[in-house]
Amino acid sequence: MADAQGLHATCQEMDIILSADYWRRICPGLHLGDSDFQLKVQQRQKDVASDLACTEVRRRLLDEGFAALHSEELRWSVDVKSLSEGILALERHGWPPTFIAIFDEAWAMAADAQKVMERATGNTMCMDIVAFLVDPRRSKGFSPHRDRQPEDWMPRGVPAPVSATFREDGMAKYVTLWAALTDAHPDNSCLHYVPSASDSGYFAGDPDDADPMQRCFSEKAAFREIRSAPVSAGGCTFHTHRTIHWGNSGRPSYVGSPRIALSFGFSTSDFEPPYFKLKHLPFPSLDLRLALVSAQVLNYATLAAGDQAGWTTLAGSMAGCSSGMLTLLHRIFQRRLKAFDPMYRKEIAKKFVAVSIASTGSSSSSTPKEASANGTAKEGGSQRLKRTKHAMEDSDDDAALEAMLSAEADCGEVMFHDDFDLLNADACADPDMAGPKRSKGARRAKRRCGGGGSLFPPARKKRRH
Repeated sequence: MADAQGLHATCQEMDIILSADYWRRICPGLHLGDSDFQLKVQQRQKDVASDLACTEVRRRLLDEGFAALHSEELRWSVDVKSLSEGILALERHGWPPTFIAIFDEAWAMAADAQKVMERATGNTMCMDIVAFLVDPRRSKGFSPHRDRQPEDWMPRGVPAPVSATFREDGMAKYVTLWAALTDAHPDNSCLHYVPSASDSGYFAGDPDDADPMQRCFSEKAAFREIRSAPVSAGGCTFHTHRTIHWGNSGRPSYVGSPRIALSFGFSTSDFEPPYFKLKHLPFPSLDLRLALVSAQVLNYATLAAGDQAGWTTLAGSMAGCSSGMLTLLHRIFQRRLKAFDPMYRKEIAKKFVAVSIASTGSSSSSTPKEASANGTAKEGGSQRLKRTKHAMEDSDDDAALEAMLSAEADCGEVMFHDDFDLLNADACADPDMAGPKRSKGARRAKRRCGGGGSLFPPARKKRRH
C-alpha cells in the first residue's frame, strides 16, 4: 500500500513521469519499449479477422452505421486481459484509463485494428485513442451523442454538408473501432446504437432548433429500433462519426467486473489527419505516447460540463483534478508539440484554456468564511473576506491568462480576442515568431479596469443530444 501511494499520480514530478521505469512499476505485467516484444508482434503473420468478417463489417457500416464482431471472430496479437488489468492498475494510481496507450500492448492492438479497418473501410488510424472504465456504482457510459458535427470538421476545411464526410462509395470518412477488454453487457454498460435508417439527421444533418434524439423518437414505436451491442472480452463494435450511440447506466447493484474498453479512431487524411505522422508507428517513442495521452485527456475534458458521469468513465479519479494537474498534462504535451498536426495543436490549445478557466472558476466559487464560535462574523471579517476574494480572483486570472498565453504560443496565432489582442495583432504577424508575446500583467490590468471585450470569447456550444 505504501508503494502504491508513492507511485500515485499526485505525487509525481515531471522527470519521474517521463521515466519508463515509473510506468513499468505501475504495470509490471505490460511491456514498454521492449524491442523483443515489438519484433514478435511485427513478425506475426495471422490475420486479425477473416475477409468474410471484414466484408460483413463493411456491409453493416454502409447499411446501418454500426457493426460488431464477436471475440471468436478476432485474433488479437495481445491478451486483452493484460490490458484491462493494466487499466485497473493505472486507476489505482490515479491515472486515466487512456494512459494505457503508454504501453506496447496498446499499440500492438492498434496495429491489429488498422488491419481490420483497412479492409473494412479503407481508413487510416488518426491516433484518436481513448480508453474507458465504467463501474456502475460510480460512473456511467457517455450519454447519446455523435462523434463529429460540422463544427468539428469545418475548421479543417471540410464543407459543412454532412455529405462531404462520406466517400463516393458511401463509406464514412471517420469510423471508430471500440474494443471490449472485459465483457460488456447491460449490467455493466454496453453500447447502444440508433440505426442510420431510423435517424433523419444521419445524412441530412441536425437542425439547430431540434434535438436529434427527439427527432429519432417522436413516436413510441421508434424506441424498438434501438440496438444493444453487448460483446464479450476481445469482441469489438464499429460505428461512424454520425451514428448516435451511448453507454447505458448499468445496474447499481452489479458487483461483477467493470466495463473496460479501448477505442481507436480511423479516418481519411482530408477529413481528420493523423494527430502525428504515421512514420512513428507501429511503436511511437515514450515521450510521444505520453504527449498523446495527456493531450487526449485535455481533448475530452470539456465534456465534463455536460456529462460528468461520462467524463468520470474516461478520466477516472482525475475527473476532479486540480488546475495544476491539467497544467502538468499540458506541459507533457508541449514537450513534443511540434510532432503533432497543427490543427490538433490548436484544438488542444482551445480545450486547455476552456478546462483551465472552468477549473479556476469552480475553485473560486466558494470563498473562505470567518466566524466566531457562536456563528457570527468577527470584527473586520468582511474586509478580510473582500481581500481574500480579490486575491483568489487575481490568482484565477493569472491561471486563466497563463493558459491562454501558453495556448496561443503553441499555435503561433492570436486565439482569444479582446481590445488588447487587436491592438497587438500586427506585432504577431511575423510567421517566424514562435508565438504572440503579450504582457500578462497588461491584460490582467485591462480586465480590472473594465476594458472593452471579454476575457475570452463565448464558446460555441456543441450539440450533445
